[in-house]
Amino acid sequence: MPRGYDWKLYEGDDRALYALQVDADYALQTQRGWFTDAPAGTPPLPRGWRARYVIGVEPLGRAHRAIVSSVAADLWTGVRGDFDIVDTNAQLQTCVVIGRVQERSRPRPA
Repeated sequence: MPRGYDWKLYEGDDRALYALQVDADYALQTQRGWFTDAPAGTPPLPRGWRARYVIGVEPLGRAHRAIVSSVAADLWTGVRGDFDIVDTNAQLQTCVVIGRVQERSRPRPA
């Protein structure tokens, strides 16, 4: 798996596109929906906003979050109910989704 971070497209609930820095390993997991690199000039997710994410539990019972690129992504819609994380021992662990947390945004100034 690659290491580092990539800038990927995140579709906000307002359907606007934003650049979001995503772990390169996790960007390869298609169920998270990170299919497109963010083109140069794409504005980043605004400061103070929180991207939508799912909460999953690994076999040892620890909870983890996975940011999801859009409401159409398999992990958000429930088509896929699990995602992988790399634990502190560099081992791949599969987390089962137990919850979803909606995007939080602030209103744009008029």
